[in-house]
Amino acid sequence: MEPMFESKGEIDIYLDLTEAIGTLYGEDGYLDQVNKALGLEDEFALPLDTKPTVREIFDLWAKSKGVEGVSYFEENGVLDKGPIPANKRYGYAVDPPFAGAVHRLYGESLLVAQRAMRDKGAEEIYWQDYTALPTWRQLTFDKSPAEYDLTLISYHQIEHKQSRSSFMPLLAELSPRSRVDINPVTAEARGIEQGDEVWVESQNAITGETRRIESWAALTSSIRPDTVGMPHHFGGWTHPVNRANGGQGPSPNEIYYTGEGYTVQTADQTFHVKVRVYPVGEEA
Repeated sequence: MEPMFESKGEIDIYLDLTEAIGTLYGEDGYLDQVNKALGLEDEFALPLDTKPTVREIFDLWAKSKGVEGVSYFEENGVLDKGPIPANKRYGYAVDPPFAGAVHRLYGESLLVAQRAMRDKGAEEIYWQDYTALPTWRQLTFDKSPAEYDLTLISYHQIEHKQSRSSFMPLLAELSPRSRVDINPVTAEARGIEQGDEVWVESQNAITGETRRIESWAALTSSIRPDTVGMPHHFGGWTHPVNRANGGQGPSPNEIYYTGEGYTVQTADQTFHVKVRVYPVGEEA
């Protein structure tokens, strides 16, 4: 597939950059490294004094694999090399299993650390996850009051890069603002309709602190009824053009928590939190 508009594929970019800085050609240059990385030798090796096209690179690679060239993959998609032997795929199919490697189940050092923290008077929340054997415990956010019955997750959109791109007018035109994805069944039970302005309120099960942000409801059956989701990218500085269009809304980071019980020690390192969602104007 050819890149759209004026964009380039990553290998084209690497070729151009290394040529510009004088490291494309010759021994130990980029072309030499491509030959080594792809195992291109003898008649299949890229010349070190000529800038190739991406197609030429992969055509030589395909021929080195015993097919007529990159056209084979264009016509067939994949190269069927036959079944993979079990001992190439599964550690238990060799003798000794996993080449004799021992997979530790019991963690003595974790138990020693737990006992040391207890002896020093540390509260349980600091040592509860230092267990010698894998141990299940109730998740921290499950201790929030019953009215905080939804799990908030955040996610990335294809239009944006972390929180670095939503201020760009072109990308903001594609994905202009934050939202709360909510299952239609969940929304109906709360008197929420598509496009309604809503509060998303979180609760810290350890400290009792609550936080809330305002967004709008996007009804979708693609999310579980016990979960709501918000895109990660908004809430920071934005371009005046974007602000003039009503703003982009908040980031879910504003109502997540760090610290004891939420992002500590060896487990429960998650930015999930329990929330309740209700229409703007409804009594908190």
